[in-house]
Amino acid sequence: MPTLTPLSRAIKLTALFCWPAISAANDAFQLPAMDIRALVDTDVRGMPGAANILGSETLESYKPYTLHDALDFVPGVRTIDDDLLGLRSGIGIRGAPPRRSRKVLLLEDGTPINNSAYLDSGAHYTPPIQRLDRIEVLKGAGQIIHGPLNNHGIVNFRNLKPSARPETRAELAIGDQNTRQRHLMHRRTEGTLGMVFAYTGQKADGTFDVEKHEFDDFHAGLQWQVDARHQLAASATYFRERSQGYDESNLSLEQYSTAPRSKKRLDEGREFNNISVDYYKYDLTHNFQISENVRLSSKVFSTELDRPRFQTRGTAPTEGGIMEGRDRRYDTLGADSRIDIRNIEALGLNHRLQAGLRYEDHRFADRRPVGRPGEVLKESNRGNTYAQRNVDGYTRDGRLVTYDAEAVSGFVQNTLTLGDWAITPGLRYETYRQHKKTNFRPGSSAEGVSEKDSHSLWLPGVSLVYGGFGATELYAGLHRGYAPASARTDDFPLTPETGINSQIGVRSHALRGVSIDAALFHNRIKDTLIRNSVDSFGDALFVNAADSRVYGLDLGARFDSDAFHSSPINLFAELAANYTQARFINGPLDGNQVPEVPNRAASLTLGAEHTSGWHLSVTASHFGEFYSDIENTRALDVTGSEDDAGRVPGRTLWSARASYKLPMELDTTLWLQGRNLTDKLYIVDIQEGIRPGAPRTVIGGVTLTF
Repeated sequence: MPTLTPLSRAIKLTALFCWPAISAANDAFQLPAMDIRALVDTDVRGMPGAANILGSETLESYKPYTLHDALDFVPGVRTIDDDLLGLRSGIGIRGAPPRRSRKVLLLEDGTPINNSAYLDSGAHYTPPIQRLDRIEVLKGAGQIIHGPLNNHGIVNFRNLKPSARPETRAELAIGDQNTRQRHLMHRRTEGTLGMVFAYTGQKADGTFDVEKHEFDDFHAGLQWQVDARHQLAASATYFRERSQGYDESNLSLEQYSTAPRSKKRLDEGREFNNISVDYYKYDLTHNFQISENVRLSSKVFSTELDRPRFQTRGTAPTEGGIMEGRDRRYDTLGADSRIDIRNIEALGLNHRLQAGLRYEDHRFADRRPVGRPGEVLKESNRGNTYAQRNVDGYTRDGRLVTYDAEAVSGFVQNTLTLGDWAITPGLRYETYRQHKKTNFRPGSSAEGVSEKDSHSLWLPGVSLVYGGFGATELYAGLHRGYAPASARTDDFPLTPETGINSQIGVRSHALRGVSIDAALFHNRIKDTLIRNSVDSFGDALFVNAADSRVYGLDLGARFDSDAFHSSPINLFAELAANYTQARFINGPLDGNQVPEVPNRAASLTLGAEHTSGWHLSVTASHFGEFYSDIENTRALDVTGSEDDAGRVPGRTLWSARASYKLPMELDTTLWLQGRNLTDKLYIVDIQEGIRPGAPRTVIGGVTLTF
């Protein structure tokens, strides 16, 4: 294999993608406003499908405690917490099971941030809310342009951009669970160079009494207007998490009933368990305005995720116990180039032609080390894979498996406009190959075995938008999507999941003070990829369970009283609701519900805001019951082992927030927010036992902007 690091390979690809355009530079005209980091323009009007934006004003007003809490305000998006801070990403859209966000394409400024979309698509990193300008969610809109993992939806996290005037923001907050938050951001533009620098940190105790979480995030972005036609943008991110006492082994039903938030009493040394994340992301973008109607955008990117996790097996290392680990590292390199040609007049229609080509290279190493008796394993001491075949009679599956994948994709689509109608046919092509090598697995016939698999898919789609009603748009779409099969399975290779996905919807602000966005959707999924169970060390095992059908309704609505009368007070109500039926439709699972997908989920927010600078609001959030296993076991059958199952009850939680902008020269806002205000005890998920949801958490802070 090549020995180049992802960063050095990215530098070489940068020259390949950007140099031809730079060589052709001239100053014929001014560069129009554009931002290739975005999936949505300034608003969702004209989008060929369901789309939502959580803007900076909304994020600032609602002050969500975690990213998962923020996504509660988007219809059709469901989240499942695995830790207090939402660091283990669990995002699902419509019929996608949320755990580890495996079925949703996650982007940051257009760069993929799933661990490895073509090998192991879970996610252990998402950006902190404090440095985001907005969150864009696509549901059946843009799936031809973006892939893979494009059956259900796409989420793009947009970072803050440079500002014309210097701006600095500082924020501090403290609260329950020993929460400590800090954020510092500065952005400005000097001449033709814009810049953003941000630091965000947070720490808090966890859901269980042994857990403590902490992360630090550093982000820098530069944007250089080279000349009238050329723009270069670069960003670098480093995210560091250190969580102590965290593991995925939870409580039996008896333990949960006795003391639902205690692991310390089990006397198993779980306070020594830990997970660490070191995540690096680099990208370089070049925008080239070839002519007034032709734009070429190119990007190279690299991501590195180092994620070791260690836990005891029944006895603390201080008492001679042994710790085991799952030590994983992901490296991704990609290059993407797209052309956008507008205002082509042909056959009595106006055409907008878009086409693109993308290459990605993925590497993944899965190592399972074991420590010596009494040895504490952590990020700085990761144990031994090869030598520890047998430690005092204890045998450990100390495997080392390496994976790599290459993927090439391309798309072309043409938006044809005639009057109030816009129809967009398009075609995406994806081809990828996976390679799995079991380097070391003592006692297994798989040791030394190298396996390969490859797939090529054509993904057609068509969308329609009608805007003849003025403030009301109708949209419809039909597209084929897919999810590459996880390579991290004993049943390698699996078949990629494919879907035929359709929707019809309406968005309107025709009624004064009221906006509505509603969509009916139907997805027919073939070879549904699903987590079937976990192995003896908690690794999720995936199968092509069966075909499945997903259908339902997304509904978003907003009411504002200030549209009816001139008043300093605006009373508002906001609804984000979803109904989904997701069931298997053939084989022995016929009629069973897809796990982790509740039929109903909704949030209703009522509030008031005043022009003098204060805001008050309260939210009721409902998450319906769901099954945790493909067999749809109804009763909780939980012993704390890998075969646990049961129906997770639904819950309704209350949250609220208040803020006040002080009447002083320095822009200062005091704020207070709380979630699970009734301190409701509920089950968030079942995997290797019961994990309770987060307890009541109230925090207060101050934000300074100058």
